[in-house]
Amino acid sequence: MRLSRAKVNHLSRLVVDALGDHPETRFIRDTNNVRLAVVSIIEEELRRDEYIDRKARQKIASQARDIPEGGPDWEILYRQFYRDEFDRHRPVR
Repeated sequence: MRLSRAKVNHLSRLVVDALGDHPETRFIRDTNNVRLAVVSIIEEELRRDEYIDRKARQKIASQARDIPEGGPDWEILYRQFYRDEFDRHRPVR
């Protein structure tokens, strides 16, 4: 999924604000540093999602028969290949 820099920044502010509103949360760094870390995480996840999407589409394209995008067979294969790639590239945290 593509998100503009402005949308990523907006999401990061929402996340930091929501965390800051939680009574059990205390930031040990400046909130802007936390927001920048959230931006980095969001961007990393978006890059990973694009990579997985590309790999799933490549696997569909490499099938012996032509499978038109948007058809039921394509959708089933895409979900299966996407899930397989997602599991293979799951981040370790």
